[in-house]
Amino acid sequence: MTSGDLSKAVAKIAATFPAWAARQGWLRESAILSGGLNRDQLPPKVLAALMRQVAGVLCLEGEQGVVRSLLSRHIDEQLRAMGGAISDPKTHLHDLMGPDSLSFAYERVGPEHAPVFHAVVTDARSRTGLGSGPSKKAASQRAAHDFLRRHMPQEFTKEQDTTACAEQPRELHPTFAHSRAVRQLQVLFSLHDSARALLSQALVHPSWAYENRGEIKRRSQQDYQVLAHMGSHILQYEHFLSLARHAVIDTPDTAGFQWQPNEVYDAAFQLVGLAEGVLLGAGQASLGTTSEIRADVFQAVIGAVGAADDFEAPLASRWPTAWSSAWEKIMPTRGRQQDPTTRLQQAASAMKLQLDFEFDSAGPRHDEAFQATALLQSTMLGGHFRVPGPRIKGGKTPAKHEVSTIILEILDRLSTTAPARSLHGASALHQELAAFLLAQQAYVLQTAPISTQRWSDLCLFGLHLAADPNDLLTWAHGADELLGLDLDLPADSSLRTVFRKALEEPADPDRLLDTHLADTLRILEQVEAPEELTLEHISRLIHLCDIFRCLGADDSDISLLDLVSDWSILYRRRLTTPAAPPSVHLSGRERSILDAAVTAVAAGRGNVGIDILNNRPLHLRIHSDNITSANLTDISTLWSKVSRTATVTPHGDGLDVIVTATSLPSNPGPISQAVIGALRPSPEPYRAAMADLLHDLKNQLVAARLAESQPAESRTARLQQQLTASRHLDEAHALAMRLRAATAPPASTSAPALELGSFLRHYAGTVLTRLPPVISLATPKASRAVHVTIDPRALTAVLDNLVGNAIEALHQGGHISLAWIADAYEAVIEISDDGPGLPADIVAALAAGQRIRSTKPGGNGLGLLSARSLLTQTGGQLAHGRTSAGTAWFITLPRDPATFPESA
Repeated sequence: MTSGDLSKAVAKIAATFPAWAARQGWLRESAILSGGLNRDQLPPKVLAALMRQVAGVLCLEGEQGVVRSLLSRHIDEQLRAMGGAISDPKTHLHDLMGPDSLSFAYERVGPEHAPVFHAVVTDARSRTGLGSGPSKKAASQRAAHDFLRRHMPQEFTKEQDTTACAEQPRELHPTFAHSRAVRQLQVLFSLHDSARALLSQALVHPSWAYENRGEIKRRSQQDYQVLAHMGSHILQYEHFLSLARHAVIDTPDTAGFQWQPNEVYDAAFQLVGLAEGVLLGAGQASLGTTSEIRADVFQAVIGAVGAADDFEAPLASRWPTAWSSAWEKIMPTRGRQQDPTTRLQQAASAMKLQLDFEFDSAGPRHDEAFQATALLQSTMLGGHFRVPGPRIKGGKTPAKHEVSTIILEILDRLSTTAPARSLHGASALHQELAAFLLAQQAYVLQTAPISTQRWSDLCLFGLHLAADPNDLLTWAHGADELLGLDLDLPADSSLRTVFRKALEEPADPDRLLDTHLADTLRILEQVEAPEELTLEHISRLIHLCDIFRCLGADDSDISLLDLVSDWSILYRRRLTTPAAPPSVHLSGRERSILDAAVTAVAAGRGNVGIDILNNRPLHLRIHSDNITSANLTDISTLWSKVSRTATVTPHGDGLDVIVTATSLPSNPGPISQAVIGALRPSPEPYRAAMADLLHDLKNQLVAARLAESQPAESRTARLQQQLTASRHLDEAHALAMRLRAATAPPASTSAPALELGSFLRHYAGTVLTRLPPVISLATPKASRAVHVTIDPRALTAVLDNLVGNAIEALHQGGHISLAWIADAYEAVIEISDDGPGLPADIVAALAAGQRIRSTKPGGNGLGLLSARSLLTQTGGQLAHGRTSAGTAWFITLPRDPATFPESA
């Protein structure tokens, strides 16, 4: 057997694994599934993933024997199927007859989604073989197999005879050093004498085997390649198992499982002292061993140890103490960092840069030194940048890593809070490179949507600093300085939108406002008679209405001095204010919070005082000598959720308000201006619409309460008042129900991630049950499992709104399509129809973030606004797509962070 044969056997077993897992009934029945999955129709890939999880947990618990028993039937089945068979009939036929003497013809039949190919192979003597399959490759392989069966059956007998007559290898004794190394390995790993032949084979380089073909044949031996292939899998299994066990005990931020590079096994080989025992051909011995040879020998030794013991015991349990330093080298407790070239390729891909390498070499072949030059090509900037690396020995790959490290170091400097200062002392070339990379990032953000999570992970354009607005502003000022404050950005720069998305840490992450609203609506829905209404019911609505109106408004800024002057007029003779308020600029939301605090404290009609306890951050204490409000705690808690820059806390006789301000640069450049604009809270039209409904609801409750409490002159008048009060209460209940529908269940951060493909298939099935006969629906396909972070009820609410709009638009018939795609960080759902399209005023209102006027009878315009708000709450987006006919909507959802690519 060759290493190629072994690779094909492993590939065959892996390729048929999903189909085998799908036949395991116990696995299907015991799986815990989400609501969108049908147990009887689970795809083989899903069951294969579950089986791998079961095997992984068993291995973590040291139950490798159970896993071996579990999988042995599948492995045995595949090995029996391959026994006496030709693994690659097409290549085998070409080797026998020559590719020029054969011709293949193909015919495709069947539907587009499930094609079938028929292949015919014909030789020069017009002999043929026939085969069919789901692809040309499969059909041609079966045609070649059929040809061999019909016209060359002896080839199958030859394969069986070769397998049956294979002799057991015997130990080689060419040198004393080789025999000593074999004996040393046997003793170290406590192996039987029968293992010496395999240990000997592990030390045979292909060059020695070729030069000593007679001896190799007499001893039924071969070179180390097959054992090296086996050893590589053994070592990687042990490596992954070690990483997984440490991750379970000490969970890292990211868990990376990467194959170990040859450099690791080369270093281990040099630690264990086997060099003298390796058999090299004369030519190779004159050149010496390379890193690849040393790594292969080490892996072959491990393969021989595993095969000699029939892979019974884990490698860790029998590792020799004398080789402990090698074990520490090959089994680190943390995943290794990606190599510099891979990290640069990831960054270049995110920045839309084409990355290539050029090489120059010098010196004799056996001592050659390489210099790599990185070529960064930008179509946006209309040019390229060449970065030369140092000249080093060891090959092209280390040279690539060296120049990649240079560029990564520049990117690291650009990611600090002071990028311009971090480049002081750098060469002119490196400063030009920094400006090139920064300008490229800026222009990418202008032309195409990006994954802010991906850019943040890669520390690009300051997005990783968004957690601290002051740090982000400092970075932006430094970036402007580095680019000379003359970055040519278009007037409608989208940088503000990018920064705003990165800064989108909601002021109310635990969704207390929505919870309070839901509780209020539930309480009101339980009121069955007008006489049960209290001032507390109305007070709760007023507070929520004021808060939602604040969130939905874009109020102008104001100075503290002007605000204090307004209060003095509003509460004349009752208010005591500081003589000289500090010069502090307040945003519209901060003003609303302070207004609400003063109003709540002044509700008792007593004297009100305002003290300034601190200027930076601004700390105001609002107090009264007649506090009557019993809900100061609720007021402070709710208003503290309105802005990240202001908090309200109660104290004995009033409220404290603390406002933290961000330091603004005196001469902001274009990037700093974008950050400043992003820091300003954007109005939420959805909240403004909610405030309108809350105001209407409050009016209905007040009207019901007044009608119930008015004195009546007669029994008939009293009954009329009760009827009026009841009608107002009914209207209030209807408004409460509309509010509850508009505030669909929010995404739960503790809920498991949603598997998108199965959810959409299930959702499409429910849509089909209510679809008019004149409308058709195209359902989405799912070729892989993608998990997104959104509550299924929230996504259902968004889809119901968009699909419902499409159904209404297609009143004369048409077609609706559901589709989705995903990359490593985000998934996008497309809902499109071939109807009349979205009215221009609605498109303009959405683009401007303004209130949408409903075109439906009795509509409040909350549909699209509520859909957009629900998605924003989960980090998603809703966008209208431009189409030649009809309407298209794109829902962007973040993928589950557990599925992100390994970060560097």
